[in-house]
Amino acid sequence: MFDLGLTFPFTLGLVTAINPCGFAMLPTWIGYFLTGDAADREDRPEQVLRGLLVSLVMAGAFVLVFGTLGLAVTHLVTEESVARRTPWITVLIGLLLIGYGLALLTGRKVRLPIPKPRRGPGSSELWSVFGFGVSYAVVSIGCAAPIFLLQVAGSFGRDGILEGTATYLAFAAGMTAVVASLTLSLALARGGLVRNLRRLLPFMDRIATLALVLGGAYLVVYGIYEIRLLRNPGTPSNPVVDAVTDLQTHLANWVAQTGGARVGLALWLVVLTAVVWGIGPALTGEARRTGWTIVGAAWLFGEGVAHRGDLVILPVGRLAMDWPARIANWIDAPGRWAVPLEALLTLVTLATLVLIVRPVFRRR
Repeated sequence: MFDLGLTFPFTLGLVTAINPCGFAMLPTWIGYFLTGDAADREDRPEQVLRGLLVSLVMAGAFVLVFGTLGLAVTHLVTEESVARRTPWITVLIGLLLIGYGLALLTGRKVRLPIPKPRRGPGSSELWSVFGFGVSYAVVSIGCAAPIFLLQVAGSFGRDGILEGTATYLAFAAGMTAVVASLTLSLALARGGLVRNLRRLLPFMDRIATLALVLGGAYLVVYGIYEIRLLRNPGTPSNPVVDAVTDLQTHLANWVAQTGGARVGLALWLVVLTAVVWGIGPALTGEARRTGWTIVGAAWLFGEGVAHRGDLVILPVGRLAMDWPARIANWIDAPGRWAVPLEALLTLVTLATLVLIVRPVFRRR
């Protein structure tokens, strides 16, 4: 029987997006995307399409690097030689991000030395986004490459070209689900700030720039730690690396316990909904109805038929009911790994409510 078994590589793609080596690149991506935002004056459809495009370019660069790595390890170099060089590149990338962030903090306009296309809305930044995706992949090689080479790249030799290609695409879809959902959320959030709370936008820019600097600093720390560990396996642990690794491990375990297919389906449903809602004003009435029909059918199948309400609706409801108790635990157990994420989610939720309520009071 022809069985692709795509659930595992899809889940592997989700987990690879939050691998211990590259975990700091996600908040760094937030900073990079927001500080490099060029769509503040564009309408919502353009902002959403731009967010989708840059997320696909970044994720595409990531999976392309890993695919190239699989070919290189198979035919040209050894996995060990790659592992010994990537920590030095990690340190270099971290230093570049720190310099880029500090330059932005001082109010300087930094022009990246990269070729830029001449035509296309928003396309001037795509090469820099592609470069960021390559950096994200290179930083992640030390942690994610071994299992990728075994489970994804190795599937070509074990199962043949057709199933190997399907496995690789499933891995790419899992990784892209994380990046696309995060980037679209950022695009919509920034668009809401521009339309309703423009005075807060400079603070958001500074926070995003700070994320760049902190992410770069962590990459330097992590890269140096990896170099020391390669030279001396008995090197004592680094508390900063341990803290980030602990957070990443909890998130990876949560994905595994919840089910990678379930998490990925929820993320892609959110992406689909955000895209259709975002581009709605630019569509004709018939096209808008068709888009929402597709969204409704996807939610009906995923949420209703496949998971009977336990995909997004019931988990979010239970989370909302437990939230007061979680906030109370911030004082009792401030060192709990989930506290930073819960605090961030609380702030995002409050900001979203302000964006929704503020226009209502203005009209009144």
